[in-house]
Formats: sequence, C-alpha cells, structure tokens
Amino acid sequence: MDISSKSAVIIMATYNGEKYIREQIKSLQNQTFSNWELYISDDNSTDQTVNILKELQRKDSRIKKIITNESLYHGAYANYFNVIDYVKNNCKLFDYYFYCDQDDIWLPEKIEKEVKALSNIEKKYNSNKAAFVYCDLELCDEKCEPLNDMMKNHIRTQFVDNPYNNFFKEQYVWGTTMAHNTALWDLLFIESPEKIKNLVSHDGYISKYAAVYGEITYIQTPLVLYRRTGNNVSGTPGKYNVISQKLLKIPTIINNAAQVYWDTLYFAYHVPQKTEVTEEIKECFNNRRAQKKFFTKYNILQNERKLGKLSTKVVLSTGLYKQSSIFKHERYD
Repeated sequence: MDISSKSAVIIMATYNGEKYIREQIKSLQNQTFSNWELYISDDNSTDQTVNILKELQRKDSRIKKIITNESLYHGAYANYFNVIDYVKNNCKLFDYYFYCDQDDIWLPEKIEKEVKALSNIEKKYNSNKAAFVYCDLELCDEKCEPLNDMMKNHIRTQFVDNPYNNFFKEQYVWGTTMAHNTALWDLLFIESPEKIKNLVSHDGYISKYAAVYGEITYIQTPLVLYRRTGNNVSGTPGKYNVISQKLLKIPTIINNAAQVYWDTLYFAYHVPQKTEVTEEIKECFNNRRAQKKFFTKYNILQNERKLGKLSTKVVLSTGLYKQSSIFKHERYD
C-alpha cells in the first residue's frame, strides 16, 4: 500500500517534561512514516521544556508550532484542548491525526502501521467514513525499561469489541495509541479551554465519536512504550479482587465515574448528528429504566468483574456521581 502521499499531524501537550521530551521527539523523528507535522501546547512549564522544544524546532522544520496555554484553565485536559483548538482553527486539513504525550516512546512503525490501518478502512468504505485506530501499549518503568506487561492484560473488554462501554467506564483507549482520519476530525465539536475548562479528557471524548460514527480497528501489537513515572495523568486499570479494597476506593470510584459521565454528557449534547444511541445515552442519566434498557441492549460491562459492574451501576443509578465537584459547579450543555 502506497501511503507516501498521505499527511499526518501530531498533536502534543507538554508540562515540565524536560526529563523525557528529547527522547519522545526523537522517537517521532525515527518514524518510518516521515510526512508529519507537530503542533505543541505547553502549559507554562517552569523547567527547560520550552527551550528544548525551540532548540529541536530549529533543527526540524516539521515541528511547526509551539504555543502556550494562556487560558485561565490549566492541566492536561485544558492543555490538550488548547492545541486541538489551535489546529482546528488555524491549520490545513491533514489526512490523519495523532495525539502524543511528552514522556512515552513511539516505536518506529507506529505511525506507518496506523496510517495503513486507517487507509484500509477508507478503502473498504470511502474517505468520508470516520475511521479510528488504536494500538496496545507496553508498560515500562521510569527509564523506559519494559515491565513485561501490556495494557491489554488489564482490559477485560477491548474498545473495539464493545465501544459503547466507553460511555460508562474509564480507560478503554489511551490518547497516545490512537489516530483517526479527516472525516472523524470534521465531526469533532471543539471548544477552547476558556469554555471547556479542564473538564473533558481529549482521548475519552474523541473515542466516543469513534464509537458512534466511526469504523474502529485495533492493532494488538504494542506500538508505544508507556512510561510510568508516578506522575502520569492516566493510570493503569486496577485489579480489585477483595471487597475491602473496593470499599476503600469508593471516593476515587465516584470521582472517576463523574469524569467519564461528564465526558459522555458533554459529547451527547454536542454531537453534530443526533442518533438513536446519542439520545439513548442522554436518557440513561434521566431514569433507571432507560439505564437498564441501554445496558441490556448493548451488553454494557458484560465482561467486567461482578463487583466492578455493580459499583458502576450503583454510582450511575443512585446519582452518586453528582456529588463530584464537576457536577456541583459546572454545566455540560
């Protein structure tokens, strides 16, 4: 498959990443697919991150723009939407869109393999079909030494197998693993951090568009070395087999659920085209009967552990998620 004529954009968010940013940029430069441009938003780093980026930019013209998140809202979510909003409003259309963290390493064929996967979807349908791909991650320590563990070992149901799970359960797709085509990009409702604040995760949000409107491909081979530094915004899904462990996690469970539900509702109220699914999703937050019907109809969380499934249903049906500060002080619509 000849993909040499295709273009890709890589969207990156940084904050105090001087320790790892050179290594990550180098992994982008070592990609077998080279026709990419990089746009970066820095969240007011206090270390040498921006200086390092400017130094690398002088040596590589593909590093197109380094902007600063000058909004009133900071954090990984706001910072990502700052650069996504910039690309949406200031850049040409690219064939494919990638999202990059500052402290991972992309294996050399990451972009190429995902571009080919997206091209295959477009070939099967057409370029107007929203196409989405994601891959597995190999977990590594702070020095990026492999831990002999992959993310799929922690996921009971892959996103591709039941994407509708993504509306009610956190951590099915990691941003650094995913890519999509122009057709999906055109569907995205994107606001600046001034409006979206630091409330919506870019990967959870974008993958919801894939769930409703897109064709999804999963690459089982890990194409990213996922560095666990202890300061990562995203975690690794936990395995809780004892009730006492689960009970101790109740505040975290409620807050995590609130974040997922906020993403879901923000998505459902800003979709470009209403569908049966998006309307059903909104109803899930209005009454228990609709929740039960939706969970049964789409086999939501069918393969999750009983305790995990129960906790999700309880938090949703009782409205415990509304006790989160997000729902107390903000409006998603």
